[in-house]
Amino acid sequence: LVACFYAALNSSMWQRLPHQKALKLLNDLCFPEHCPICAEEKTSCPRFVCESFVSKTFASSMAQEETFPWFDLTAAQLRESPFSQLLEGSAAVRSHLARLYLGAFGDWPREQRGLASTDTALTSAAVEPGVMVDHKTLFSATAAEISSKKMEETTDNDSK
Repeated sequence: LVACFYAALNSSMWQRLPHQKALKLLNDLCFPEHCPICAEEKTSCPRFVCESFVSKTFASSMAQEETFPWFDLTAAQLRESPFSQLLEGSAAVRSHLARLYLGAFGDWPREQRGLASTDTALTSAAVEPGVMVDHKTLFSATAAEISSKKMEETTDNDSK
């Protein structure tokens, strides 16, 4: 997830999009205007700020129309970053991003998908292939299963 967000910021840098506009795009995408989580909890959505991705010192030195810097995606994943700290420290941000992720697959009722908490179960399922969401349903296949299935399909098609 960290690499995805920093890659999006790298893309905004290549397009010469000022950092404030890049933040607005990310906020509009991740924290919709009519958010069901916040409506239910009667709170307001979290928002990304410059310091969500760069240090406070660097953020304070950025000019209004300046783009975000180029981020090394490997370093962003291997080292602690402002964004990884935000994810670790903010249950609200994790919850909203999990909801966004689930929304990409349809808005299934929690009872049907077996998730007691989108905060923990989704994170585990997204990070660990083959994680059991409940005791009956495998959330995702492992890479080996996908690879062997593709190989079988290719072999079947070749033999026809």
